[in-house]
Amino acid sequence: MRFEKKLVSYTQKQIWEEYCSFLDLSMEEYMNIQKRLLIEQIDLMSKCELGQRLFKGKTPKTVKEFLSEIPLTTYEDYADILLPKNEAALPAKPSVWLETTWESGNHPVKVAPYTEEMLSVYKTNIIAAMILSTSDKRGHFKVKPNENVLYGLAPLPYATGLFPMLIDSEINMNFMPSLKEAKGLSFSQQSKVGFKQASKVGIDLFFGMSSIIYSISKRFEEQGFTSGGGGGLKSLVGMTPKMMLKAASAAYTCKRDNSNIKPKDLFDIDGFVCVGTDTILYKKELEEFWGRRPLEVTGGTEPTCVGTETWSKDGMVFFPDACFYEFIPESEMYKSLDDPSYVPLTYLMDEIVANQLYEIVITVLKGGAFVRYRVGDMYRCIRTKNPYDELDIPQFEYVDRIPTVIDIAGFTRITENSINKVIEYSKLGVEFYTAYKEYDEKNRSYMHMLVEMSEEAVHSSMITSNIIKDHLSVYFKNFDHDYNDLKKLLGIDPLKVTILPCGTIDKYKNRFGKSIRTINPKKEEIIELLRIAEWNGGEV
Repeated sequence: MRFEKKLVSYTQKQIWEEYCSFLDLSMEEYMNIQKRLLIEQIDLMSKCELGQRLFKGKTPKTVKEFLSEIPLTTYEDYADILLPKNEAALPAKPSVWLETTWESGNHPVKVAPYTEEMLSVYKTNIIAAMILSTSDKRGHFKVKPNENVLYGLAPLPYATGLFPMLIDSEINMNFMPSLKEAKGLSFSQQSKVGFKQASKVGIDLFFGMSSIIYSISKRFEEQGFTSGGGGGLKSLVGMTPKMMLKAASAAYTCKRDNSNIKPKDLFDIDGFVCVGTDTILYKKELEEFWGRRPLEVTGGTEPTCVGTETWSKDGMVFFPDACFYEFIPESEMYKSLDDPSYVPLTYLMDEIVANQLYEIVITVLKGGAFVRYRVGDMYRCIRTKNPYDELDIPQFEYVDRIPTVIDIAGFTRITENSINKVIEYSKLGVEFYTAYKEYDEKNRSYMHMLVEMSEEAVHSSMITSNIIKDHLSVYFKNFDHDYNDLKKLLGIDPLKVTILPCGTIDKYKNRFGKSIRTINPKKEEIIELLRIAEWNGGEV
């Protein structure tokens, strides 16, 4: 039975129990589901070429054996089978292949197979998230057919493109733009067309990327109707009578109060779902813009949709049937980064502690391809139980990518290899650099590079931080196509360059006995490097 028919035939309590009962699980019940599904997945993997390679001839019979005998993996362990889409080597036949950014330049994309069973779990879980986005307390929600849904997420073959496809198979919704129309649009065009349509008919539900929603909301406030004139509301042509009335009322209020209009003045949304690596930074302002706190979901191309917030919208719970989860504590992660031969310890869901940062490790269930896979995402366990909401399982917040990756607004993943290539092609005379993620006064992320130039480059009067930035930006745009979207869609400059005095790096090495990390060094390391640069005659 389709979800749409269930809304008519079942009570809210029955629907809640079908889609959201995972929130009622005890920790023991949660782990029983995890372990049972893992054993099923081990059996599937042991019978295929990929599994035999990863298992190295062993077939674990228990979870304990699985954790002790099977090594942690990264995408390099799968690339020769997945990139050519060698279906015969997989544990189950894929129904669809999705892709995402891998590493700019040398490895542009990663692909991941999704089986029919994986899609079924994905559909159930994304409907659960949709239900929870409209909920303000346990057991109550507000979802109905034929609602206007503004859709601002990347289309297929990206994982978020599954959202409207799977929802559409279960309930009729008026997606803006329509699924058919969206296929012929770029991500940038899709966002503009969708918002234009929404301004005519209104919005009931909103799925979007946090950085994009923030950018649209900010522009809406700054360029919309003010007491000085029209802007975004100068034309009412095409609006429904209800929207015309709201627009007129909002225009009058703004002119009277000499204030800018906010999206909440025009739209009464029932649910608001957002994704993105920087969501935690935008949530408070998005709530202020839209009048409803957004519900965050998390996942990715390899792990699928793995978590959602509850009706309280203050921490995510991981779905027990999407992946088997392991967690590497932050200290263990840094040990493995410093020594690639070191095997970090992992902990299960019932072993983690609150207020600890963890790198997540996933084994995709239901015929997925990834086993003990290091996705590259960091989460903080904010609580192991929630007595207020009567949750017996942990809740998390997404923190960032692991330190070897600089993720800017969820659009581009910059690594040491990609920066090295850009510097090599630029021929600017950069002798050393360290690059890390920072945020501006509007909480927009960017990459800050501290560079030390060669003596020859320093003696050139043409070398300034702005010249270096402009040169490197050109190469980043050519080397990483997603880099272009940062300025086009979000209006941000993703790069800042500071020149260090010659000799700064040697002085740092002499003082601390080692060089600073080239990607995302720790905050205290950056502070020490900048102090040495100042002592060395710099103006940083």
